[in-house]
Amino acid sequence: MLVKELRASFIEYFVSKGHRQIHSSPLIPKDDPTLLFTTAGMVQFKPMFAGIVKTDYKRAASVQKCLRTSDLENVGRTKRHCTFFEMLGNFSFGDYFKKEAIEMAWEYSVKVLKLDPEKIWVSVYLDDDEAFDIWNKNVGIPAERIVRLGKEDNFWGPAGDSGACGPCSELYIDKGVENGCGDKDCKPGCDCERFMEYWNLVFNQFHQDTDGNQTPLPQTGIDTGMGLERLATITQNVSSIYETDEFTRMIEFVCGNLGVEYKGKKAVAVNVIVEHARALTFAMADGAYPSNEGRGYVLRRILRRALRFARTLGVDEPFIYKMVDVIVEIFGEFYPEIVNASVNIKKVLEGEEKRFLETLENGILRIEQLIVEAKKTGSILSGEDAFQLYDTFGFPVEMTTEIALEEGVTVDMDAFSKEMEKQRQRGKDSWKSADGSYEKLVSEICNGVQESVFTGYSDYRTESKICALAAGSELREVLSEGMEGYIVLDKTPFYGESGGQVGDQGHVENTSFKAEVMDTQKSNGVIIHHVKILSGSCSINDKVTAQIDQIRRSLIKANHTVTHLLQAALRKVLGDHVKQSGSIVEPERMRFDFTHFEAMTESEIRDVESLVNRKIWENLEVKTSEMPIKEALELGAMAEFGEKYGATVRVVASGDFSLELCGGTHVNRTGEIGIFKILKESSPGAGTRRIEGVTLKGVLDRFNSIDAIKNKVIELTGTNEINVTDKVASIIEENNRLRKEIASLKKADIASLVDQIIEKGISIEKTICVFHKFDNADNEVLREAADRIRQKLNNSIVFLASETHGKVMMLCAASKEAVEAGVDCGAIIKQCAPIAGGGGGGRKEMAQAGGKNPDKIEELFDAVKLQVQKTLGNSTN
Repeated sequence: MLVKELRASFIEYFVSKGHRQIHSSPLIPKDDPTLLFTTAGMVQFKPMFAGIVKTDYKRAASVQKCLRTSDLENVGRTKRHCTFFEMLGNFSFGDYFKKEAIEMAWEYSVKVLKLDPEKIWVSVYLDDDEAFDIWNKNVGIPAERIVRLGKEDNFWGPAGDSGACGPCSELYIDKGVENGCGDKDCKPGCDCERFMEYWNLVFNQFHQDTDGNQTPLPQTGIDTGMGLERLATITQNVSSIYETDEFTRMIEFVCGNLGVEYKGKKAVAVNVIVEHARALTFAMADGAYPSNEGRGYVLRRILRRALRFARTLGVDEPFIYKMVDVIVEIFGEFYPEIVNASVNIKKVLEGEEKRFLETLENGILRIEQLIVEAKKTGSILSGEDAFQLYDTFGFPVEMTTEIALEEGVTVDMDAFSKEMEKQRQRGKDSWKSADGSYEKLVSEICNGVQESVFTGYSDYRTESKICALAAGSELREVLSEGMEGYIVLDKTPFYGESGGQVGDQGHVENTSFKAEVMDTQKSNGVIIHHVKILSGSCSINDKVTAQIDQIRRSLIKANHTVTHLLQAALRKVLGDHVKQSGSIVEPERMRFDFTHFEAMTESEIRDVESLVNRKIWENLEVKTSEMPIKEALELGAMAEFGEKYGATVRVVASGDFSLELCGGTHVNRTGEIGIFKILKESSPGAGTRRIEGVTLKGVLDRFNSIDAIKNKVIELTGTNEINVTDKVASIIEENNRLRKEIASLKKADIASLVDQIIEKGISIEKTICVFHKFDNADNEVLREAADRIRQKLNNSIVFLASETHGKVMMLCAASKEAVEAGVDCGAIIKQCAPIAGGGGGGRKEMAQAGGKNPDKIEELFDAVKLQVQKTLGNSTN
């Protein structure tokens, strides 16, 4: 069966067994801080297994996109490892359990896939007699083909740090004794290649918290997972995932375009390229982009590893982005999201590739030098050197480690981590504690209460009952005056932060107490109020009045609706590839991130701003309605980034201009927004642009700020509002005149110094090499000095450096004769500047760079001398 036929047959079979087909959730998990990426089919169903979220179905089947990088160094080298893979899964939430799950797995394996029943073995958990008997007595598998294994093999933990778990049963295919270890007792659990596990049936019975404690689930469940790529090797009777039909098409594309033969080390490089290109395409289609933090760092590692292997095939220009079209051609029918995002993905990948290729060659040369040095001193590459490769050449430490291990050298990771910690400056989220105690507390709260009823779409004030209280890291029965803690109500007008919209503030009170609500969060349908008790005390089951800050909410509503208008305007001005990739909606401002491959022009920014304001002043009616998600998407509704939707969704329409799926709060008519002003357009990362803007109070605050600046300028210049621009222009003109005068004086000083500098020159292979360190000299001074020296010395190389404000500026220049002898200033700068913690480049005759370590200037001079000796020595041999 072709891979696409496997996808179709799996869904078709389980739909026939009463399962609801659920489309793959994005690779970026929603509301799950324990995961960077979706790693299993059950991730999107974690709340269902915990009994927190109710659905109108109890059986589900999916083909889930997954991404894992725990074995990244093995990808391409082995027959089975992937970063991106597809997981076939069927699930039960309190419906069927072990018997039905086992029987369906057997029926699909034997009757649909036509696998030889005599070659199927199974494993069960050590003491799971129930599963053993079902396989043996109901299905008919002989006892000798049922293996009992321990917790390490047959007890499945949660996806992430917490979630559903339980014993499992795995199905294996016997690939024959010729693939085994030769032991007559060989069976599943042996490390040899004979038995390949292809399906895992997890019997979810427990919830495991972040401390590892297990408690019985309110309902049992089934979570199965079968790797599509691995299954394809069985049904297509091949030994490697790279021999299956979809991978073969990608491999043929690479080999055909690069003119390489698929064998040996070249086959490994091709495997890496196609696998990593597929992973990047899917991850970026779901809104993740290469960067230096979090999941973006993971993607940058994957891309740069692919480029390193591409280099071994002679690739020295962007190539990975060219894979996107063939990947879309293969997978686009089942995953339309990659079709819609392909243009942007290619643009971003090409830009990322260009940037890294600029430093890859020098980085490879540098690591080769470091490895040679490391082998002389114990085969350990220092953490400081690994950090320099990361910071200067963009080498992820995992890539450095992989390259070093290929040469028998290890990396001092402890020292590297210390270097990273020195550089890292991370803000702390006031809601989430560094030790994870907040997350544990939220999990406890959610397990003990029902979903909150949100009344805030229509009401600002609601009569409620307290369902749960907490403070510190534990649940409480009472909160008293002066305490900070958390309150959960059965119903509330307070909006819990989600969809980019910040949580509400306000008060919760009754005749016995009053609490200020400082923030509101939402987790698995439970709205949690972060409070400070101002007076009295409150207890569980107390009746209270919940009142939000109405003015604050009105400002938030305006900023939320304007993000919808902004996205629609961006798509009209820039194109349909624009897609939301993040947002923040606050009372004072809004921020909107979107997919786009280049900076907006001033004209585009003006056009977008004008279009948004036109729609505001048209005073369009903003309507909300609920409908099936399929119907909403068919109408063209845009989905919010990172949100997960049920079968029925809330749709927000601003006239006929904007239509989005959204659970946030909005104005009734666009005229309530007043005016919208774009403050800034920037890039938070590759392939993503960011617009920051204001409405209502934000506009007034901005006006007042500008007015204060204007008044201060008037005060400082001693003029009035009418003449202030002329006065400032006059001051600038006078300043420029004085700058020129100072520059002339500096040139005169340089002229008097040149002869003294030349006297310190040394001769290398009949070429005069001049080195000099200035104090507080700018680039213009360095360039002027270098030009004057070269005018006086026909055959010369000049390397000048200056320490300015704790940093280094350096310039390398060579005469025509030196260049003809082989000197390349650009290459010298690229090779040597990293010594001073910097980088730069330029032409053969002149190049310059900046650096962070002025105490390395003398070391820098020595390195340049060695480089010049090497260059000129080779040219005379």
